[in-house]
Amino acid sequence: MLGIGRGVTLALVGWLWADLLLGLFAIFLAANAASVFVEKDNAQGIDPKAVVIGVVVDGSALLSTDLAAVERQQRAIVTEVQRRLEAEAPGKKVALVLAFGSHERAGEGDRMAQLATDPLKQTVFAGAVVNNYHEIVAGDTGTKLELEIYVYQ
Repeated sequence: MLGIGRGVTLALVGWLWADLLLGLFAIFLAANAASVFVEKDNAQGIDPKAVVIGVVVDGSALLSTDLAAVERQQRAIVTEVQRRLEAEAPGKKVALVLAFGSHERAGEGDRMAQLATDPLKQTVFAGAVVNNYHEIVAGDTGTKLELEIYVYQ
């Protein structure tokens, strides 16, 4: 008789342990769900519609080793992007930028996008996430920069 009671007790301990874990899991979910709610008035989202700006560039100058030529191209790009961004999204703060440098070689397209956006990170793209990519175009030596700019609502 002693052996039968002991087996039943061990079986009940297993179920008790499972119930205890289930209860702790429910408490954990409830505690985390309470912190998910955000007050709508203070929530700031990103506008899902991108402001697309295409800029004609001189890739040979932008990618050259002549620092003066690179800076001239960068200044021209900054001026054009600031002008067009102010016209299309006046007073909006930039959240995310996807920059595509068009070139027949991927590495040069990436480099072109980075050189074009670096000075913008100090001005209109300050605090924004900027990702540089390439757009492979056969025979293109760097004639275009396309920016997809997402702003806060």
